Amino acid sequence: IFFFAPPPVSRSDTKQAETNLIICKDLLEGSEKLKSRLQPMDLLRFLHIVDLNIHRDDEKPDMAGFAGIFVFGSKFSHSCAPNCSWSFSPEGRLQYHAVRPIEADEILTFSYIGNGMNLLTSTIERRRRLSTLWFVCQCARCKGPDLSRKIRCPRCGVDGSCLPTYGEDPNWDTGMITPQMLPDAEHWHCGSCSANCPSAEMPLQEESELARLVPGAMMQGRSEEPGSSCREATRFEQLRARAAASVGTGHWTHTLAGFAFLQRSLVQLKSDPVILHTEAEFQAVSVEIAEWLKANASANAEQRLSAMFVAVRLEHDLGGGLRAWGYDPIDPLGGGLNSAMRLREHGWEVTPEGSMRSKDDQLSAVENTKVERGL
Repeated sequence: IFFFAPPPVSRSDTKQAETNLIICKDLLEGSEKLKSRLQPMDLLRFLHIVDLNIHRDDEKPDMAGFAGIFVFGSKFSHSCAPNCSWSFSPEGRLQYHAVRPIEADEILTFSYIGNGMNLLTSTIERRRRLSTLWFVCQCARCKGPDLSRKIRCPRCGVDGSCLPTYGEDPNWDTGMITPQMLPDAEHWHCGSCSANCPSAEMPLQEESELARLVPGAMMQGRSEEPGSSCREATRFEQLRARAAASVGTGHWTHTLAGFAFLQRSLVQLKSDPVILHTEAEFQAVSVEIAEWLKANASANAEQRLSAMFVAVRLEHDLGGGLRAWGYDPIDPLGGGLNSAMRLREHGWEVTPEGSMRSKDDQLSAVENTKVERGL
């Protein structure tokens, strides 16, 4: 049953590890059969393997009863820009789906922290979250420049020009990993003026606050109270403006706040008689998000699709053509992501004029034709 576990689960050199070992020792004391076969570290390693490899889907109520450790599923690695996603079939069978083109000999990957927009956070944010599974992510995205964390340069003032310099990764195979063990960057490099800025010059306190507020507000979900959509949209609009003023428009908090703003505005269009924004304002936000994702998270297919589908629904309701919302009507995402096919699978069709038509629109058109013909 020991399918895979990273090397860090090998020795007890952290306070958390000591606590976990004490708990495992107490558990073994309650079972003579297990006590005779396992040491506390053996049980801790086993429980860690289960936690790392188990598949369960608590987000979908009809799938909440399915969970398990799978021989082949445990072979998939984590990536912050995965090439696969997984789901359960109605019968409870585990199934994987390719979400972007996969090269020969490329490792099959999915995200251990879900396929939500939280994958767009910075490298340090993702690594610290994954460290609760006792490993430090070494995927290509985490090893490369932290493009999600572009901040306005404090020297030259150019927006989105400063990137953190994390330095060389230490050898993480020496013990259990905790979030506190992952150091932040001490210096930031500006690609515009070539300045190397110490972290003390960067707006890191404001960044930390935004990194807490934006995901926190998104996780709260939508309220059903009258007028709540307007209040929530306004909240994300304010967070977006705050991010633009403090860390800049190149930062992931600005993009996520914009995405949530469009989501709530889409709900507001369905429920409120008056909207205090123009089509052009919504389009501008959508274009910024599409361009940011293409430049900074091009391999994050699921997140780009999520943003595209919000834009598609807004275009359907407000018009303007898909291009005005930041997407090519023929091949919205490019890069072999088959986004046009995904649109068709979800009942959407692009008209010759570049507008969106849903399956319901087509059914209504058929019904109207029948009425006109007296059928």
